[in-house]
Amino acid sequence: MRLPFVVGKRIWLIALLWTGLLGWSFPAGAAEPPFWGFSLDGYPVTAGRLADIEVQTGLPAQLVVFFLQWPAPGATGAFPTESLEAIWSQGAVPCITWEPMYQLEGREIAVPAEEILRGRYDAYLHVFAEGARRWGRPLLIRFAHEMNLERYHWGTDGKGYGPGSPDLYRGMFRYVTDFFRRDKAGNVRWVFCPNAESVPDVSYDAAATWNTIEAYYPGNDAVDILGMDGYNWGTTKTKEKDGWKSRWQSFREIFASLHGRLRRLAPGKPILVFETASANAGGDRAAWIREAMLTVSEWELRGICWFQEEKETDWRIDGGRDAEAVGVIRRETSAAQRWFGEWKR
Repeated sequence: MRLPFVVGKRIWLIALLWTGLLGWSFPAGAAEPPFWGFSLDGYPVTAGRLADIEVQTGLPAQLVVFFLQWPAPGATGAFPTESLEAIWSQGAVPCITWEPMYQLEGREIAVPAEEILRGRYDAYLHVFAEGARRWGRPLLIRFAHEMNLERYHWGTDGKGYGPGSPDLYRGMFRYVTDFFRRDKAGNVRWVFCPNAESVPDVSYDAAATWNTIEAYYPGNDAVDILGMDGYNWGTTKTKEKDGWKSRWQSFREIFASLHGRLRRLAPGKPILVFETASANAGGDRAAWIREAMLTVSEWELRGICWFQEEKETDWRIDGGRDAEAVGVIRRETSAAQRWFGEWKR
């Protein structure tokens, strides 16, 4: 594989990460530890913000996930070079969660599938593919994530989310990935990333048999990496306030079903957790993280990204308050941290 990015130690370390994400073998005798990362809300991503997170958590990241929406129809979008450079400068590989939706008067509007499939976003896709190709470094794109949640209803409005959604999703995913390949953006790797729980689901809605990850899967030729999202909400949600009641769930309980289905769906592809975190309310978060990291190792996941934000609750890891958990993460990801530490020096 040709990696025309950088030279010396840096190219060797990036090659380790890149080949690992593609499921190939590391050099003989090298361990294959999980890579640690952060998922971040808000755009743009700056080097100062990333440096503050490393100080706050005591954890260097090898992957950084951020969210980027599409422009409204007819508007001109831009490639996020500055955010990618900020992530790269901090010693991490970027992952764009690329959301085909835009803001209109404070509302999120999903880009209609026909707008994409009929070529009306081709100019934007070309700007993005050309930007990625010119940037030239490793880049993950997580297109239209969590497609099995009604909250996103990619390609339609909320009322249109239903039995036709998987076909629309597969068509959009393949259209976009084919476009990038025609534009020779060969440094991009494409992520298929469902949520751990489907909503709606047959467990409470007998008519939801269409909403399965298998139905959405665009095919092995269109997908490079498999992803999983899921959170332990603890006891933060109540029926009175939120319309549903949450409970404490272990990492294994959250992800076991999805992990097994992804393994069966595409046995040879690497799997990463792109979004996860645990609330503090309802249990021992340090123990939760310890079990999570052991499960990551047992399942041979290639990486795990923590949602380092105060949003629905305070998900953030604090290096002081969570010193025990940070120690577990450091131990389980020590080889990856050593490689990237050497790279930074």
